[in-house]
Amino acid sequence: MDRSVTQVPLTIAVYPHFMDHCFAGQAVFPAVEALKVLAGSIQAHNFLPSAAAPWHMADVRFNKFLVLEPGQKTIGALCNIRRIDDNRITLSLATRVPIKNGAMTRLRVHCTATFSTKTEPAPNLSSARMHEFSEPVFHVAAAAIYRELVPFRPAFHSITGELQLSRSGASATLKAMPEDTDDPLKTVLGSGFSLDGAFHAGCVWSQRFFGIVAFPVGFDKRVIYKPTVEHEAYTARVIPQYQIHGTLGFDIWIFDDQGDLCEAVSGVMMRDVSGGTITPPAWIREGA
Repeated sequence: MDRSVTQVPLTIAVYPHFMDHCFAGQAVFPAVEALKVLAGSIQAHNFLPSAAAPWHMADVRFNKFLVLEPGQKTIGALCNIRRIDDNRITLSLATRVPIKNGAMTRLRVHCTATFSTKTEPAPNLSSARMHEFSEPVFHVAAAAIYRELVPFRPAFHSITGELQLSRSGASATLKAMPEDTDDPLKTVLGSGFSLDGAFHAGCVWSQRFFGIVAFPVGFDKRVIYKPTVEHEAYTARVIPQYQIHGTLGFDIWIFDDQGDLCEAVSGVMMRDVSGGTITPPAWIREGA
């Protein structure tokens, strides 16, 4: 291991609602929760001087799914820490997996992010203008999304009403679903359900316009200007930026019901992580 990297052991609580976050029939630890675990480590160990430091993150990668077993209560993990300078620190969340019939183990990295004390003023955006479309709009009911397109169970049904899709992007109404009352990390980055729901919108957009079931594998930058809060409603705009070698790039903007920008996420990378084994239903492609 790199001598500049410090390892801190972690015991991560697995709350019952995590089992509703599924891929290919298995429950997987949500990517947004992995970021909360890393941000919580920063606060717990005072790795950065600013109290708002976890709100600016860059070079985020969701490397490997962390599969959850039925009835699992905790995850034994490691937080790998590499300090870049006084204002930036890179952390990764890893677990040990057995190899060679369990005689040895190796580290599997699930999420990596660089946090900094950098602050940025919120851009002056009109949420009403951001959600206008000039092209024809295709509407998808939330019930259809979670039944056929993003088959998560009810605890992660963050999109409400109808998702609007056009060539220029997706617009969704989101509800920050309830967190577990015992979760000490539920406010460290605000609710993770809003960003998770925006990822769902990007997944549906990718199915309609590119014919692939794309899941997030990372992003370039996320800035939290106003942490989202459980039970509250938000709107998200997911804006396609590029398509390169099977990877779709998006920007995401999340607004509260007052029109204030809560989060801006740029360079979101989404791709088919199923190897082509999961494909969209025919109806979502009709007329696209």
